[in-house]
Amino acid sequence: MNRSIINLDNASNSRMRKEIIKIYKKYIENKYLFNPSSFHFLGRKSKSYIEISREKISKIINCDPSEIIFTSGGTEGNNIIIRSVVETYNINYIISSKIEHLSVLNTILDINNKKKINLFFIDNDKLGNLNLKKFKKKIKKIYKKNRILVSIMYINNEIGNINNIYKIGKICKKYKILFHSDLVQFVGHYKINVKNLLCNFFTASAHKFYGPFGIGFIFIKKGFILNKFITGGNQEKGIRSGTENLYGIICLYKALELSKNNFLYEKKYISFLKKYCIFLLKQNINNIKFNGLSENMIKSSFYILNIRLPIKDDLLHIKLDLRGIIISKGSSCNKNNESHVIKNILNIKNLKNTTSIRISFSIYNKKKDIELFVYELKRMIINNNLLKIN
Repeated sequence: MNRSIINLDNASNSRMRKEIIKIYKKYIENKYLFNPSSFHFLGRKSKSYIEISREKISKIINCDPSEIIFTSGGTEGNNIIIRSVVETYNINYIISSKIEHLSVLNTILDINNKKKINLFFIDNDKLGNLNLKKFKKKIKKIYKKNRILVSIMYINNEIGNINNIYKIGKICKKYKILFHSDLVQFVGHYKINVKNLLCNFFTASAHKFYGPFGIGFIFIKKGFILNKFITGGNQEKGIRSGTENLYGIICLYKALELSKNNFLYEKKYISFLKKYCIFLLKQNINNIKFNGLSENMIKSSFYILNIRLPIKDDLLHIKLDLRGIIISKGSSCNKNNESHVIKNILNIKNLKNTTSIRISFSIYNKKKDIELFVYELKRMIINNNLLKIN
């Protein structure tokens, strides 16, 4: 492929760091690495790399190595935790929100279809803010007679809102309720100290922070056990059996370490790109709106921006794609890339007369990428309006 690509869809997938590619190549070419479950020397040697990586990850996030289970990524991680917690602890009440990632939302709905458990979705306003007063009120009303699991994400993957996970965790801890959080858009972008999270379980995925596809991990707080999710050879405490992704695990650790070491510089740089993009959009596009809290640099992720344009054009993301600019209408997991989050926070009028797109930035974007994106976007809006006039 010779065409120039500008990736502004980094919340879906960030490009692997050059350092990670070198590490991956180094280990994949190592003829002395073997199936980590084998009992001979080469198997034990390979297993040691997994356990060293687990230990180093635990130091970065300040937890015990035994609290980390490796998975294939966020969707599997969320499924393992939610489904296993429901079975292990005989959960009969799940509390979540309607703007969670579909790997949480659809999993909860699937469990409900099969087991007919109770569901409660926390209300959100038109900016995507969760109503934690109603949440606490609901908890106080039901906690004595029910076995409850709460699942709320830290950072919304579409509108970038940062939820008050500490407050939610505090409420859950007070009423002895199990709490899971999808941290896929948080881990690797922000400093993390597990002790401050107050959640019992969380999920992370390497390809969101410049690591490889197909590897992630879940955190299971010490003292909590989960039923087996994938049965087989008893790897990963038997919760997630199957031959471990040895090379992926090593690269996950390295990607997390590099993200931690470069945190201050990279956050500052990407924040600048987001601010610059907001400035150019306001200067060049009349009546532009920002969905959720994504314009707010404190209350939203520093690398996610969700905009609402004053035209209706369902093919806008494809037109930009043809110009070599990659954006999205929402999460990559949504059918046809349609956003259930945007549908939830906007009224029918706004949905009919506007087009919403998500832009997400990385360390590999440059000022000129933003300038070209805004230029092409403005040109397309002008052409769209001319077509209406004609």
